[in-house]
Amino acid sequence: MNPSRRRYLMTAGAVAVGTAGLAGCLGGNGDTTGASETSHECDIIDRDPVDELAQPAVGSADAPVVVEVFEDFGCPGCATFATGDLSELKSDYAGDDVRFEHYDFPIPASDWSEAVGNAARSIQDAHGDEAFFEFSLGSYENQSEHSWQLIGDLAEDVGADPCDVLSDAANEAYSAVLQANRDEGEARDIPGTPSVFVERTLVDRTYGDVSAAIESHL
Repeated sequence: MNPSRRRYLMTAGAVAVGTAGLAGCLGGNGDTTGASETSHECDIIDRDPVDELAQPAVGSADAPVVVEVFEDFGCPGCATFATGDLSELKSDYAGDDVRFEHYDFPIPASDWSEAVGNAARSIQDAHGDEAFFEFSLGSYENQSEHSWQLIGDLAEDVGADPCDVLSDAANEAYSAVLQANRDEGEARDIPGTPSVFVERTLVDRTYGDVSAAIESHL
């Protein structure tokens, strides 16, 4: 993302995200209209639905320690965690020994939970995990500015076609993928988002607790 535009967008979002802390999220509702009304001048077209997609991940596929994070892109607690402790944990640990996997758990916590989730998976499918995580981080950093315009802008910033991404998001082309992740979270009785598992054990979502759990398996 262009640094100057990110700083501009973050100005309005910082207060809303910061005040939420790590309280987590438990519910909300959604509204996904107006995807064609952006400066990208897209015709929102039908896109083939996708039923299966691997978990976006950073770190070796053969890593002996796997950290699984269940997130909702509309959840302020997820934004605080993703832009803070989780980013530090990935920087410190992701590699040959530790793998971080993203799971979608659209509660939905906001009107944009599922739209952004579908957009992120569209980007993953077309451009890979690195682009997925770049888009995801941008969406969290600018969470209070969520809109169809922002989705298109962030998609363009990571090299994706904004019209393809907006079409996938508006049509919820990856809803089956998101639902499968949500089903997995429900099967594990997660208490809300974000929820973090280290080697399938739920841990508190702080740097210290996740780090200690990782270290115990290394």
